[in-house]
Amino acid sequence: MQIAGRQYGNRWQETSVLTTGYFFEAIFNNCFIADIHLVWYSNRKGFPADIRLVCDGNRKDNNGHIVQLISIHIEQEELVMAMHTVIYERRRAMGLTQEQVAEYLGVSAPAVHKWEKGVTYPDITLIPKLTRLLKTDLNTLFCYKETMTLQEVQQFQEEVGRQIRTGGIDTGFSMAKEKIQEYPDCAALLEGMAMLMQGCLLMENIPESERNKYQPQITAWYARAMDCGDAQIKNRAGYMTAFQYIQSGELKKAKQILQVLPEPVMFNKHVLLADVSMKQGDMEEALKMLQKVLLQMAQSLMGVLCRLTDLELAADKIENAKQIAGKAKEVAQALDMWGYTGLSGLVSVAHKTKNVQETLRLFNQMLEEAVQPFRMQDSVLYSSIYEKMAEETRMSDKLLPLLLSMLESDPAYDFLRNEKEFDRLLEKYRRYIDR
Repeated sequence: MQIAGRQYGNRWQETSVLTTGYFFEAIFNNCFIADIHLVWYSNRKGFPADIRLVCDGNRKDNNGHIVQLISIHIEQEELVMAMHTVIYERRRAMGLTQEQVAEYLGVSAPAVHKWEKGVTYPDITLIPKLTRLLKTDLNTLFCYKETMTLQEVQQFQEEVGRQIRTGGIDTGFSMAKEKIQEYPDCAALLEGMAMLMQGCLLMENIPESERNKYQPQITAWYARAMDCGDAQIKNRAGYMTAFQYIQSGELKKAKQILQVLPEPVMFNKHVLLADVSMKQGDMEEALKMLQKVLLQMAQSLMGVLCRLTDLELAADKIENAKQIAGKAKEVAQALDMWGYTGLSGLVSVAHKTKNVQETLRLFNQMLEEAVQPFRMQDSVLYSSIYEKMAEETRMSDKLLPLLLSMLESDPAYDFLRNEKEFDRLLEKYRRYIDR
């Protein structure tokens, strides 16, 4: 929300209101925070708890006066007004007193006062009269929103992520279910929660039996997101639903979904949009677009090479699988992908042939890659995408415990159990986690 205005003595004069997102700006002369009326954004919790002033410098207004530009940060949830705030704000906007509202509705002034304080609510029979008097509608009065905005979904994802980190995945899952019950047709929320929970299940060291109890609900969320009108969400959710069905062995359902999904187009629209940006002289935007396209294509290519390796191994064509896995490593290096990614195919080949020394050598490389910071912003191929990353991306916090747990418990690696080098490898990285 953006508010532009000026203070005259102790009076604040609003000059414009423009919605812009998480921030609003106030322009004023020598004005303290107390002089800015924040009642537009107060809700049943009172005034925003998190208010942060940032002075962005001075500038002259149309009359030549020096004014300060101040950014005031407010949590997004505070922008939603409760009923008592709506009544208060609309009454003030209409230029009515509490006594006048009471007289028009046939109630007492103290009753109106209690409504505006949130102590009581208007009788249901008064609601139509009240909305007409305040020139508002029922949705606004009852603070009803049909769906969540993308910003609200992203903010809620962060809240659920924090809840999972502090209270565990079960509490985060319950939090997600409750919000989806509140907004059952919000496709962005359904997709966002499904992706978040799926990611947590992949990265957390959770027993398979426990993962299985969440998986059906995640699949159901993806499937519901497929029914939305947003083509992009519909297609993404379709692919993810098919993937979930493949993983659970429900191949007929997966095939039915994939057959109705649209074929990929020959030209990526973002490449053409980058051409438009270049023609307009916006080289920075064009660079970002093309780097994003390259990253998506690189990830897709690595996925295809990985599947080709698995197919050749399943057919016992070991030499073919080894060549493809080697090319996958070269592609990962050429496209500045994470080193761990390029080794997975070679590990599969070594495991298939039960080559103890090669498997141990590759696992040592993979674990070493897992503990190294991944700095994609240093790559000339992706620098514009990740230029604002202030911290290095470390995979060790989540991935390393997961890898070690797999190596220690998965029967597929029993052929390494009696090897002293295998024990030393596990001990080395267990100590790393303990540090």
